[in-house]
Amino acid sequence: MLIRTQSGDSLTEIVHAYLSEMMGEKDYYIFGTCASRGAFSGGRITLGIYRSKEKALTELDSMTEFFENNPNGVYRMR
Repeated sequence: MLIRTQSGDSLTEIVHAYLSEMMGEKDYYIFGTCASRGAFSGGRITLGIYRSKEKALTELDSMTEFFENNPNGVYRMR
């Protein structure tokens, strides 16, 4: 899946996307795993940051729907 990050500064081939809460923070993060990233970063990239779990889950739902209808498209995180 080609995904452009919420900040717009990266376009990356993602093989796995997931939601995570960061300890000590109020935000919810959607991370992506990509094979082309170096071992130092663990292959993880921040795709987007959201103020609530509901907003983050809605974004994951939008990603799912987009790629079901556009398997070769480029998704832009909101």
